[in-house]
Amino acid sequence: MIERQLGLAMVFVLATTSTLLAQQSRKEPRWVNPYEGSFPGLKHHVLDSKSVGQGVGYVVWTPPDYDAEDDVRYPVVYFLHGAGGSETSDAEGFAHRILTQIEKKKFPPVICVFPNGVRSGYRGEVESMIVSELIPLIDNNYATQSNASGRAIAGFSMGGAGSVRLSILHPELFCGAGSWGGALSWRGNPEESPLLPAAEKAAEELKSNNFSLLTINGDKDHPDGFAPLKRVLNSAGIPHEVVTLPDTNHNLGKYYTLSSETMLDFLASCLDRKQE
Repeated sequence: MIERQLGLAMVFVLATTSTLLAQQSRKEPRWVNPYEGSFPGLKHHVLDSKSVGQGVGYVVWTPPDYDAEDDVRYPVVYFLHGAGGSETSDAEGFAHRILTQIEKKKFPPVICVFPNGVRSGYRGEVESMIVSELIPLIDNNYATQSNASGRAIAGFSMGGAGSVRLSILHPELFCGAGSWGGALSWRGNPEESPLLPAAEKAAEELKSNNFSLLTINGDKDHPDGFAPLKRVLNSAGIPHEVVTLPDTNHNLGKYYTLSSETMLDFLASCLDRKQE
């Protein structure tokens, strides 16, 4: 009887500890996660963010032969991680795929930036940090093409949804956005998403930047997650390609395997496109 009571007490303690740790994790996001790998061109930095009120980590990848002193100006791809990730989560995997495409002459030499968005949905203070602080900082410190035609954004899950959201709400910033496994809404009615009226309002500026959107979802991972947005964008004459992957759930590795070239070909086409 005593052993059973001790066992139940231990289960209670473990459950309580787990709950407290989860609550603490939600309340205290880890804003800086140093990169400990050795992939060529990847460097970790910390932005002293006024929006967030503290340092925020980000990783930058520069392509081979990058030289800030040259006259060459490079386009930039911002990649947003999913919930539970950080600035280091996808840096090596995505940069490696970009490098492979550059070596095949299928992607222009490009700078990649990986900001830490914690579990923000890329809203509020994190949205302000990226738009008002990080993008200007990158343009001031790297040899970038500092206009919409030289800037694209992509991401997975929360980052995929965030990429679509930031590109619609800030139509002056990007020429293209790509989403893996994102959705207008995971719990609510997508037809009620505030991005729909925002897209209608931003349509002319998006068109002036030759903006286009690619959303890739698995057939088991919100395949209709952006259907209402496609209707709005297409009616405004803004290209929105939808790809549905067979037998695919919410797994970035599988998205990479089945559609990495599709996503990268799309981003390359956005960055190669000339302004009218």
